[in-house]
Parts: sequence; structure tokens; C-alpha cells
Amino acid sequence: MDSNLVPTKNRFAAPRWTTDSPEWQALDRQLPADHRARLIEAFVNGLGLSELEDLYRGSGSLAHPPELMLKIALDETLEGHLAPRAWARHLNDHLPLQWLAMGIRPSRTALYNFRDRLGHVIQALLADVVATAQSEGFVQGRQGVLDGSTVRAQASRHRLLNQSRLHKRLEVLNNAVAADVAGQPGTERPGWIALTVSGRREQLQRYLEAQAVLERRLAENARKPKDRRLDPEKVMVSVSEPEAPLGRDKEKVFGPLYTFEFIIEPCSLLIVAFDVFAQATDAGTLPPMLDQAEEMLSRALDTLITDAGFVSILDLQACEQRHVELIAPIHENDYTKAKAKTKAPSEPPLGKDQFTWDPTEQTYRCPQGHRLDYIRQQRKARRQGDSVVLDQYQCPASYCQECPLRSRCVKDPSKGRLVTRTQGEELLEAHRQRMATPEAQKLRKLRGQVIERSFGDAKQHRAVRKLHGRGLLRAKAEIGLVVLAQNALMLHRLRQKAVNPGEIAA
Repeated sequence: MDSNLVPTKNRFAAPRWTTDSPEWQALDRQLPADHRARLIEAFVNGLGLSELEDLYRGSGSLAHPPELMLKIALDETLEGHLAPRAWARHLNDHLPLQWLAMGIRPSRTALYNFRDRLGHVIQALLADVVATAQSEGFVQGRQGVLDGSTVRAQASRHRLLNQSRLHKRLEVLNNAVAADVAGQPGTERPGWIALTVSGRREQLQRYLEAQAVLERRLAENARKPKDRRLDPEKVMVSVSEPEAPLGRDKEKVFGPLYTFEFIIEPCSLLIVAFDVFAQATDAGTLPPMLDQAEEMLSRALDTLITDAGFVSILDLQACEQRHVELIAPIHENDYTKAKAKTKAPSEPPLGKDQFTWDPTEQTYRCPQGHRLDYIRQQRKARRQGDSVVLDQYQCPASYCQECPLRSRCVKDPSKGRLVTRTQGEELLEAHRQRMATPEAQKLRKLRGQVIERSFGDAKQHRAVRKLHGRGLLRAKAEIGLVVLAQNALMLHRLRQKAVNPGEIAA
């Protein structure tokens, strides 16, 4: 028999207690009938854990049963304890946790290792929950409400390095590791260097990873337009969490962070899709979230309700390709509006919206009725390697020089007014008209009612304000546990009340 094909029963140790054990029965008598631990017990017992079990190789000592480890993790997550070190501590004195654990006492290391494994299968566990809710009639899968938020990474915002400082530290680290390899005695080293040989080796690997990330960020910064480009010395990276992008969180604090997003089914208020992204904004995340929702629900959504941050031509094209109706307001350019207010009230500038698009002639006409000539086409880079095609139209200078509106319309009349149109802009115009309908306005109100309570619960009751592990995979495991915990509560309530999902939906 192949040693890698170890039967499941031989990979995991038996729990210390059974339901007949006096120790467990004593705890059971003390636990109220409506305690949350009983909810978690029933929830995990209803999950398919084969993919989680398959992550254990079956070599070495027998592992703790993964279903018991998951119960510990979910119960602690419900209580707002997201760090495995807290789970290990609470196993010593929390009666409900001991009742769920059936007498096992995993070490802190074992709990951290379990949390790390979850990152590989957390989506599969959520899919199982969604399938169960569908089979019981709670999830219809026609509408979804999407929104995102940020969470601080497990890294200091005070220890960010730019290229010059990182190169200096790498030089010191390389010399220290070379001295270790040569067996030379250690000299006096700066306080930021690891104290042990293995620690310095790991630190060097992390710094090299940070260097690669920083070079990529510098290249991306160099491709930006001049008005949005940072001074290269201000492009930085966190050496303790290189994967985490830098940005401002919801509390306006600048530092390493991740963006997490939920799609919530409004009929049941269950989270049917989630993900965590190594970026500081929601840009470009709508298509992968739609695809994940389709995978979870085994069908595409009919309608997606979200906010203005998810409305762009690329997003509208993604929805059109997937036959999904997008309900979201169009983001207005607040900077342009603020700039316009500084102008004299009698002479407001003429924006692009004052020019009329003629679909027959495929060109613009200015407010005076003059036809703009097509002059060129260019491609402009957007998020995650995507790009858009821009068509430029120009009013002949002879018209602009004689135009009575020239002072409000063009800086240099001798060159003529230039107007740019993005290919696919007709989707944006059609979306603007659709959002003006009463039906769309009614659906818009659903977003705040559905999504805000979920984010509020995550941040207020589950303490999702800072992550407790480094790297995107651990971030997905931690946020995924919060999603499972919230769904466990909601599914329990739906079953208790036997609610007809159609009565909840707007």
C-alpha cells in the first residue's frame, strides 16, 4: 500500500472524551441549552470536511481531529478572539471551549498551523454552507450585495522602508549572513538585525522579497501620469509584511493593509462569497467577486447591488459579459466640482458633459453646434494589467478662436478644444439612465440595509480591525473564519424562525 494513501482514521488521534465520558457530561450539564457553543457544534457537524482532512499527510504523530479544531476556531471567532494564541490560553479555563474540544488540548503551535491550513480550504467550507442553505430554501441566488472594507495587516506602520534605506539594510544583512556562513565571530550589529543565525537567514529572505515588491511598486509608479506619480523616495514597503499594500484604512491611518469583500444574498443575509485582496482599494475586484459568487451558487447572479466604487467602464463590461445587472450610483468627480467652485459664478467652465455625442456621426458637437474631428486613438493602462481605448476628438481652432464661449471652454483657442471618449462609454451612459429609474433607486437602498450590518458585526463583535497573521493566505483564513461564524449565526436564526426568504427580500 502506498504510504501516501493513509486512511483518514489513521491520520487523526481520537478525542480524549466521548459523549459518555463523565468529564464531558459534567460540562454538558453546566452549558445552557441555548449557548452558542451548541450552535457551533451543530454547524460544524453539518459541514463536509474532506478537503480539510486531505491537507494532513498522515505522517508523524497523529493530528488533532480537524472538526474539533474548527469548532475551537469558530467559537473563539464568534467571541472576537481571532489570534490562535488566545485560543490556546482560553482552552485552560473556558468551559464552552473545553466542551467543544472533547478534552483535547492542542498547543499554540498546533492551533497556528491549523489556522494556516484553513487558508487553502476556507472557500470550499463556505461553498458547503451556501449549498446547504440553498437546499433548505433560504438562498435564492438571484441578487447579491457587494461591498469591501480594509483591515490592518500584521505589520508596523512606523517601519516602512524606501529604496535607498532598503538597499543599505540589505548590504548589512548580506554581510552578516556571509559572516555566519564563514563561521566568523559576530561583530557589533544594529538593533534591527536578528540575533540568531537562522533568524538572520530568514530575515534576509524577507528583505529580498520586500526588494522585489518595492521594485514592482516603483515600476508601477513610474507608469502613472505625472500628476499622480509619487516621488520615488516616498514609495515604500513593509519588510515584515511585504505582500501587504500601503494605504489609508477606514480610520484614515496610513500603513500596511488588505482589502476584504463580501457578497451577501439579501433574501437570507448569508455571505455567499468573500475574498481578500492585496490592494488598498476595491478597483478591479468586481469581476473576480462575480465569478466566485457564480461558483458558490452554481449560477450567475441576476443583479448585483453595490456602491460607486465598483462602477467603471471595465466593471460594466464585466457585468455585460456575465449578463449581470449592476445597480450602483455613478461616482462624480468631487475634485472637478470643488475646482469649479473656485471659478467666478458667472463663468463656470464648460465640461465634457456640455458636449453632445452624435451616435450617427460618431463624434461630438460643442455647445455652439460645431462638429469635432476625430484625431487619434490611444490605449491607457488600468488596474491589474487591463487597459481601455481612448478616442480623441478636437474642435477646429478656427471655430474656437471666434467662439464667444472660448474663455470658459479652452485654455489655448489656437489649438482647439480636445475631448476624450473611452470606448464603451455608451455603457456608462446607459447605466446612468437606468439608475434614474424608480426601480433602481429602490434597489440602491437595499445595499446599506444589508451590507453595513455585516461589516458592523465583523468589526464591532468579531474585532476585525487588525489581522493576526502575515501573508495573504493567512488573511484569507482569518476573514474566512469570520464569514463562517457569521453564517453559522444567520443560518441558525433562519432555521429557528423558519423564515420564507421571499418575504425578506426587497
